[in-house]
Amino acid sequence: MAVCLQAPCFRYYDSDLFAELSVDEERGADLLIKCPVRCRAYSLTPEERVRQALVWFLLEGANNTGGWRKRLRFEVELRSLDVAAFLAAETVHDRFVFNIPVLVVETKRQERKLKGDVEVVEQLKTYMVRERCRAGLIFNAREAIWLSLNGEFTQGSWKEDHLFDLREVEQRLELATGDATLIALNYKNAVNRAAAGDFDSVLSLISLIGNDSRLTFTLSIRFRGNLSSVQAFGIRVPDANSITYRTRGVVSRNRQQLNRRDFHSLLAVGPL
Repeated sequence: MAVCLQAPCFRYYDSDLFAELSVDEERGADLLIKCPVRCRAYSLTPEERVRQALVWFLLEGANNTGGWRKRLRFEVELRSLDVAAFLAAETVHDRFVFNIPVLVVETKRQERKLKGDVEVVEQLKTYMVRERCRAGLIFNAREAIWLSLNGEFTQGSWKEDHLFDLREVEQRLELATGDATLIALNYKNAVNRAAAGDFDSVLSLISLIGNDSRLTFTLSIRFRGNLSSVQAFGIRVPDANSITYRTRGVVSRNRQQLNRRDFHSLLAVGPL
């Protein structure tokens, strides 16, 4: 039988905010909640309660949810990310589809004190660098820490801000969405040049995307005097004149390699 549970969700406009969660009471008094993002029922553990309270805020509770629904796609437990926001349906023509991150969130149970917790900060930093995301949030419904990264992902400067109201999260997410939208223009420019045969633009695109194992690059290459295509994933850049990659249909311990002189054009980028 479904019941409504009010879960603490920090402060919002200087007042205590409670998320309205619909839960089912199962045998043994365990509570189950259906995640609106994953569309499956999960046990309402202390950490899941915090996560679902934040998901409720992002999808229903915030004043700006209407604008977010049009511009953002929220994910839960994607590649070990508790909650994440991406630009919605970011495509260049129909052949190029990207996951452009806006925010990465690490949630913890209410009882875990976040202030001074180096472990959780380093954990979020790892996820942000991997996803090429410059905005992060640590949240336990009692404390909220906003993490931002400036400069290069490998050698950038980190800033840690302790927030006191979800209104600040709302404002910062709006700014992060604007920044990601500008980054999307860099994706589009790089794609257009790479499709025209510019190898440096392929390197630029790989740098923008980072280590995203979900994406496959379809490349037109020169091989023995002819043009052929390969589907490359897990791409790495050992130097400015070559890339290495894995490809479907080739079983080998060694990675495939493509040199600048053998690159012809970028044909497509999309999910595996």
